Amino acid sequence: MNVRLAFVMMLGCATVAQAQAPDSCATAPATCATLITTRATSETRIPNTAVDVSVGVSASGKDLPEVQRALATQSNGLLAYLRAQKVDRLITMSVNFSPDTRTQKNAPDKTVGYDGSEQVSFRTTPEKAPNILAGVLTNGANEIDGTTFTPTEQEIADARRKLSEDATKTAIEQADAIAHAAGMKVVSVRNINVDNSVVQPMRVSGEMMFEAKAAMAAVPMQAASGDQQLSVSVNITAAAMR
Repeated sequence: MNVRLAFVMMLGCATVAQAQAPDSCATAPATCATLITTRATSETRIPNTAVDVSVGVSASGKDLPEVQRALATQSNGLLAYLRAQKVDRLITMSVNFSPDTRTQKNAPDKTVGYDGSEQVSFRTTPEKAPNILAGVLTNGANEIDGTTFTPTEQEIADARRKLSEDATKTAIEQADAIAHAAGMKVVSVRNINVDNSVVQPMRVSGEMMFEAKAAMAAVPMQAASGDQQLSVSVNITAAAMR
């Protein structure tokens, strides 16, 4: 009992002693760093050098084998044409078949035929896009679903790297200026946080529908590729001392 009481008393004394320990920053402020937080944003515009295109192939017929053959013929012709144009990221996104039904009075819906569709996407350049878009309509495609203008991933990465460097230098210069105004100097950078903005590709949407005969007269349509806004913000926490 006495031993336990003595231990409790010693523990209490230690706690009091710890709580009453002098604050070194209060007694010697020159030994403690002052934290300065700054934020800088660097911006630029980079051109859209790529175009992502989505086109559709469709066919109809009285039965599935007929539709499948027609869709395969159109699709094979389209893919062969696009490969010859040396497009990038050529991929068949989807293939669908569905019955074409007619509503009957007082009777179940009647299947009168079948529809087939396929979606193909690819990437090219703004310079080649007009001629290729006209060409797909004479080589199997019935529909242009849309085009998306964008910089390449490498161009975005390179621009972000340069923007990050510029924003970081600016944020550190701001911290140096604040410290100097307060009669201090920055001795270290405690934390750096980079906030990358997201590039939103510029999409030109809308459907361009053509019958097979009309597609033979397809004429290239010029389009302005434009550019994209890109920004990077950097937050830093710097330690300054007198």
